[in-house]
Amino acid sequence: MPARILVIDDDAAFREMLCEALVSRGFDPVGVGSAEEGVARAKAGDFDLVLTDVMLPGMDGIEGLSKIKEAAPGCEVIVMTGYAAREKALEAVKLGAYDFFAKPFSLAEMEVVIRRALERQELLGELRRLKSAMTSGKGPIIVGQSQVMRTVVDMVRRVAPLDSTVLITGESGSGKEVVADAIQALSKRAEMPFVKVNCAAIPENLLESELFGHEKGAFTGAVAQKKGKFELASKGTIMLDEIGDMPLFLQPKLLRAVEQKQIERVGGSKPIDIDIRIIAATNQDLKTLAAEKKFRADLYYRLSVAAIPLPPLRDRKEDLPLLVGHFLERIGPRVGINLRGVSREGMQLLFDYDWPGNVRQLANLLERAAIMSSGEVLTAAEIARALDNPARPVVAACGPDAPDAPVEVAGNLRDTLQDMERNMIVAALHKAGGVQKDAARTLGVSPKNLWNKIQKHRIDAADYTD
Repeated sequence: MPARILVIDDDAAFREMLCEALVSRGFDPVGVGSAEEGVARAKAGDFDLVLTDVMLPGMDGIEGLSKIKEAAPGCEVIVMTGYAAREKALEAVKLGAYDFFAKPFSLAEMEVVIRRALERQELLGELRRLKSAMTSGKGPIIVGQSQVMRTVVDMVRRVAPLDSTVLITGESGSGKEVVADAIQALSKRAEMPFVKVNCAAIPENLLESELFGHEKGAFTGAVAQKKGKFELASKGTIMLDEIGDMPLFLQPKLLRAVEQKQIERVGGSKPIDIDIRIIAATNQDLKTLAAEKKFRADLYYRLSVAAIPLPPLRDRKEDLPLLVGHFLERIGPRVGINLRGVSREGMQLLFDYDWPGNVRQLANLLERAAIMSSGEVLTAAEIARALDNPARPVVAACGPDAPDAPVEVAGNLRDTLQDMERNMIVAALHKAGGVQKDAARTLGVSPKNLWNKIQKHRIDAADYTD
């Protein structure tokens, strides 16, 4: 469904031209000629974005901006102005406008900023929904809007209401426990016990007793009967984490629990019926382990009735802004700072990193950076320090034939960040074959912003033309 855009401008010819241009770019615009009418339409209509002039008859665009933000708080606003009214445009940005343009402006540049504003709006909306889900205790609290994570969320929603056994696979730190929590929260057993067992953390000689319990006198030290985790999870759910580390000698007992819903305590002879759901998780390839006779094939097939594979963070980096916002919202109260985000250069460092520890590593890194932060926005230097790489080498490049070998940067922090910015621009231009619009998209800035930075750093974009 195309994004709905409200265009407010008293110049009828310009308004009509802009609406036609927006339609040709896949948007659904509605044009009005005054701020008063724009506020009324914003209240009554469901708009995703507002484009408004600041110099309007009657109520001007600044007053109109405040009333529009009040009438439709989730709607982004971009202001347009003649060169003489730049100060008013800057005032509008301070009051909550996403960005501003001085007329005349490039429609291509306008489209880039509109799409960025809409993406930001979608991210903020997703964060609000996640916060609501966490507050209510319902729904999957899984952060991500990439296609792979949408598939994960869809699978969670499908299997959660059922009693089927679920196998969650993925690298360490990728969020397997979070997915298990979401399944439990959406299941019909949500109000019942949810018992978690890490099979790799319990010694082999104790694991059987921990899972299935024991009778009095079953072994030296068994001075009383003890219920195991399966019995403690009665009518609820048990999560068997690191299931790939379960010893082979215990797997037949687990298979019986999965297939027949029965267990037997250590030293006991009477089967005990259990009413539980089983969720298993592992960072190992159970199919390969089964082929190597290191894991029972029949148990693998019974556990993987519903399989949910989780991608590593390096394969879904488009989720980084959403994950960063989610974690900073949780970290802020703990460190006593109202964390508003990460600087553009800091985000680039996060995008460049490979994340071997996945989402867990990202959360820990952001908290480490926040503890050492001196402001509400985490800087590139703070992110680099949290990555244990405070003196990140940059390429001393001045053209397309610059050497690939990094050199250490000497000087103060401002110089280091300026060099980092310059080299990011050079790399983006090189990748885009000198096309500034494509390089701007790669860097996540407007073409106008990139042009200004190119002039500042005295870069000749023509050097990078294919």
